[in-house]
Amino acid sequence: VSLAQTPYCKKHRYDPQNPLCAHIIFCGSIVKVNDSEAGLAKKALFSRHPEMESWPKDHNWFFAKFNITNIWVLDYFGGLKIVTPEEYYSVKP
Repeated sequence: VSLAQTPYCKKHRYDPQNPLCAHIIFCGSIVKVNDSEAGLAKKALFSRHPEMESWPKDHNWFFAKFNITNIWVLDYFGGLKIVTPEEYYSVKP
């Protein structure tokens, strides 16, 4: 995910590869949700994208979650900053 996806970097005349045009990199695994999580997953997805509820069933769609194992932030010169999943999930917006 990069600030280059927003107007920010263009506004500040940052090249998308400039570290000041911040990037965050998530690593982990995609796992199919279990039955107890499926209801919440469906509600979350369909509330944002109601048209998806009628997509063809024979495409074998399934609900999944992203289990984050590593987070790297590149937002300045001098290398990556490492953020643990625990730190990431503990932040209050």
